[in-house]
Amino acid sequence: MAIKKRRAGGGVSARVRRGWEVVTTSLALLTGVYLILITIEPTRIVLERYVGKLDLQGLVALVAVMLEIATIAIYQHGKEVRALRALLTERERQDVTHSITDVLSATARTGTGRRARRVEVLGLTLNTTWPALATWLTSNAQPHGWQITLHCLDPDFVARSGELPAEWAGEARRSQQRIRSFLAEESDYLARHRISVEIRAYACVPVVHGFRFGDGTVFLSYLQWTENGRIRPFEFYDRIGADDHSPRAGHYRDLFDSWLHRAETKRVTAAG
Repeated sequence: MAIKKRRAGGGVSARVRRGWEVVTTSLALLTGVYLILITIEPTRIVLERYVGKLDLQGLVALVAVMLEIATIAIYQHGKEVRALRALLTERERQDVTHSITDVLSATARTGTGRRARRVEVLGLTLNTTWPALATWLTSNAQPHGWQITLHCLDPDFVARSGELPAEWAGEARRSQQRIRSFLAEESDYLARHRISVEIRAYACVPVVHGFRFGDGTVFLSYLQWTENGRIRPFEFYDRIGADDHSPRAGHYRDLFDSWLHRAETKRVTAAG
């Protein structure tokens, strides 16, 4: 009922605003046309005979009305511009994410179903992602029922790729070791909370990487070339919300899915 009242109130407000815009625009146009016509001798005579003759005081009043209408119109447009700027700023804040912490905050917005409590991470070395995930898994938030699949670059592939930074091989190897140690040490805790974590290594260059949540939320980031010819990841993620069903969102989801599928087909089973 409250929702219906708010919608009804919004409809009335919109109709009033449109009515006001029509009235003020019409008055401004009529006043402007009138002021132009009285400067033309033939039309001035006709207007004075059938509409009325304006003295200096009347003209001043007419101009004052026009200025008042213009001032109100400028104020209204200013409000709309400020509201649009605030909306765009908020939209940009939601659509572009710069930290793993912000990405993981999506876990608080997912549904309670088993399918929703799933996240697939198409990572690079997981050097920064895994510590944040491990902290979240053992935090006071006490996540429950999550299925987590981690895709990490195969260290041997990094070493022989010739394009990926050589230090990524060591980072990927250490991350995989830390993940396996965590799974062994926290096995009872994970079992009690019905949390499953799987680590998979893959052997391909992950131009697109990021996170896909079970509710449809996707965070994508990309690799870029630096001026000195080295590969490095972008420092932001594009966020595609679960409620975004636009063609753009569909294309981004397809893009991420294609790279996730590529990582699956290039999986290194020995590291699983």
